[in-house]
Amino acid sequence: MRNDICQTSPLIALERVNPLETPRRISFDLDTFTGVARKKWWVVPFTMLIGLSLMFWQESDLQTEARYFSLTRMYEPTDEGAPLTLVGVNADLISQFPSETNQSEILESEEVKQKVQSKFDRKISLLVRPFDKTFALNTETDGEAITKFSFKPSRRFAYEMTCVELDELNCSAALDAYAKELQGIRLSATKAGFTNSIKLLDALLASNLQLSADDTSRLKLQRAAFDEAIALATGEIAQISESKYFGGKTVTTVDRRSYIFGLLVGLIFGLLILIQLVVTDSKIRSAKGLIDAVGYENYLGEASSSDESNSLQLLAAAIRGASTPTISSIKVLPIGASMIDTKLATSLAQTLGCQVLIAKPLEQLSAGDLAPSNNSVFLIAVIKDSANSRVVKQTWAVIQKSGNQILGSALITN
Repeated sequence: MRNDICQTSPLIALERVNPLETPRRISFDLDTFTGVARKKWWVVPFTMLIGLSLMFWQESDLQTEARYFSLTRMYEPTDEGAPLTLVGVNADLISQFPSETNQSEILESEEVKQKVQSKFDRKISLLVRPFDKTFALNTETDGEAITKFSFKPSRRFAYEMTCVELDELNCSAALDAYAKELQGIRLSATKAGFTNSIKLLDALLASNLQLSADDTSRLKLQRAAFDEAIALATGEIAQISESKYFGGKTVTTVDRRSYIFGLLVGLIFGLLILIQLVVTDSKIRSAKGLIDAVGYENYLGEASSSDESNSLQLLAAAIRGASTPTISSIKVLPIGASMIDTKLATSLAQTLGCQVLIAKPLEQLSAGDLAPSNNSVFLIAVIKDSANSRVVKQTWAVIQKSGNQILGSALITN
């Protein structure tokens, strides 16, 4: 006698034992993650490419040439009062008129700027920044417990001139013109300072002071030295440095750190999008997903339609345990595919010894196809990675409410 579910003889069925407690629900499992990642892996490199492109765009402005050119020169004026120290004159006490600070103000006046600008046919931005004298503190020891402090100039007055234009065309000539204007201003101020000192010496020599012959001789020598200093003064300034800068972002100025930052930002956003896709994924990719959709008591197992393993035998054993002796036909209803491999039905029919039919998908079934029968049951075959959990629940409800018996559901891997 054949021992199968299609005969009315007693059967020894395998009873499925439910776990002691309901499986813990989590947002997604490893199968879901790998399933989504296998199909949506391109999201991560795509966002990395976007991040790289945005950083390249931001850092370069898609420009192949600089937006502007900047030329900066540092000038230091000649200390034309320094030779006067040979005749005992402290040159640091001689003040130019106007002072060096005011000379830079005159140089930046609109009158001077317009004078220089008029020599060129396009607008040039000019900037002058003065650097005043700095002093160093000197200490000297004169005997025990006596210390003398003195300040000494460590750097003369200097000027930084900057020219900005669209490209390198007129800046060099513009700064030369500016330097020439400064030279004229300094020459006039230096001579004015020397002239004031001469007036003082003339006043001392013409005064009724009882000056010694040595003092009178020294004052006359200093007076003659100032006359020579005025004759030799040139207002000369010396260029001590020059720097060029091509401003504006270009494609050649994007460094490696910007590319790495763009790739990292794209990677982070890509992973976040991938996680979001995993969390919102409704496809059934594992046994856990199917159990969440139909319940553990309605889950029969997982099988491969290729029948390369023992999975179909295990599924058949679970079907035998869930069925009754009166069942003569099993209708396999696929979800996630219009058709499934006929090997599945053939293998189950051979193992169970009854008729196993592959039904059409739910959307193709008619009312006659859903007519209930006491000898026929439905087996919901959920195709892994293709079936939607919402469709599974909807199909289950339709079959159940039509009066048909549902043996359970199985996860099928094509």
